[in-house]
Amino acid sequence: MLASRMLREVIRFMTPARATHAVYGSMIVLAVISGLDDASATAREAFVTIIGLAIAVGLSQVYADVIGATFREKRSLLPAEWLEISANVAFGFGAALLPAVFFALADLGVISLRNAFVVAEWTGVAVIWFYVFTAGRAARLTLARALAWSVALTACGVGIVELKLLAHPHT
Repeated sequence: MLASRMLREVIRFMTPARATHAVYGSMIVLAVISGLDDASATAREAFVTIIGLAIAVGLSQVYADVIGATFREKRSLLPAEWLEISANVAFGFGAALLPAVFFALADLGVISLRNAFVVAEWTGVAVIWFYVFTAGRAARLTLARALAWSVALTACGVGIVELKLLAHPHT
């Protein structure tokens, strides 16, 4: 019961825009992390890369949201709309930033760099899965269908990341 109640609260707080930003931010960072390895980047380099990428993704999302909202509303945005855009983008920024924690731990010597890469990649996959699963439950799919749907769509998301790597192989 507690897990079901917690999931309802998460779904209530989560908006489609927040989920979209979080999934997009996670996929971009996951693509970059997958393209790096412990032979091509130090923990500090990976950490700084993720921080920079999270900032770039967040700023690009604000930029795109402001343009889209201005077109949609046909006027300048109100302060409340700027606040909503900021909250939505914060989800994407946070999701993109999450893997940086593991590289900070590797830089401090708490975990190995190889483990930081493995955990960061799987964390990115888990974030994508969580948002897909939550969307499925918000759509009132049964637990079994939401699980199946989330696994299938997460596999598609990982496939997109891998396609990016094929298009731009790490040298």
